Amino acid sequence: MIKSMTGYGGSKQIINLREYSVDIRSVNHRYLEINLKVPKEFVKFESEIKNLISKYISRGKVDVYVSFKSFSEKDYRIIPNLGLLKQYLEAINVVRENFAEVQDDFSLSTFIKLPDALVIENQELDSDIIKNELLSCIEDAVKSLDNMRKTEGENLKKDILQRIEKIKEIIQTIEQYSASLVENYREKLYKRISEYFDIKNIDENRLMLEITLFADKSDITEELVRLKSHINQFVGCIEEGGVVGKKLDFIVQEMNREANTIGAKSIIYEISSCVVSLKDELEKIREQVQNIE
Repeated sequence: MIKSMTGYGGSKQIINLREYSVDIRSVNHRYLEINLKVPKEFVKFESEIKNLISKYISRGKVDVYVSFKSFSEKDYRIIPNLGLLKQYLEAINVVRENFAEVQDDFSLSTFIKLPDALVIENQELDSDIIKNELLSCIEDAVKSLDNMRKTEGENLKKDILQRIEKIKEIIQTIEQYSASLVENYREKLYKRISEYFDIKNIDENRLMLEITLFADKSDITEELVRLKSHINQFVGCIEEGGVVGKKLDFIVQEMNREANTIGAKSIIYEISSCVVSLKDELEKIREQVQNIE
């Protein structure tokens, strides 16, 4: 099975009154690149997170977004900022002394609403428990991403193999034109010469040399053989599956090289037209292969 490098996976879990939310997106990339955006309390788990993701993904740029909320009273501690509150109270008393005519409606509820009057501290959480809860949510999101990449990979495979079949048909057409190319040239050459000269007076050896040179110059047998070999190798590779994106990309480059040589040797419109169609299909395959893991 082949995989696409593009996909999305997400997961949200509430464990022990702690909510973990994970979003993972991946796009094509030459290598595996994992970018993490996590709350500061999870920074120490970055190595474990990356190791987990790499078990499912071998290639691609992966962005991981993690958010965290705790609704457990054990995870927080609220402390009055006594030093700051004393400063506030002294300032309030100064205001009272200087503005006695102003009605005093200052209450405790107003007092503790003052900026930074209360300090919220995060209690030290059990690292092993938090790590296991976090990794559980991340793994669920990665599996979702992996399933999407597999599905997209199968769609890519189907499209690519359909284009390979078109390429095989184009090659068959080229072979048909190529098989009669020398004979057609010989007939045209004789006909052209006969229009201006008495064919009986023409040096037959000179004509055969001309035809031989033409046949050598326009022969694309080797290129077609190599092209068909590359196609068989490509199909075998994509059927085998796994992390084959780079290998497939290399094979497509070799196929393009043979197509270019055939185009350069082509001296008739029909073969040139086939080469244009061939290169068009190869370019579409190359674009698809760029997204295979």
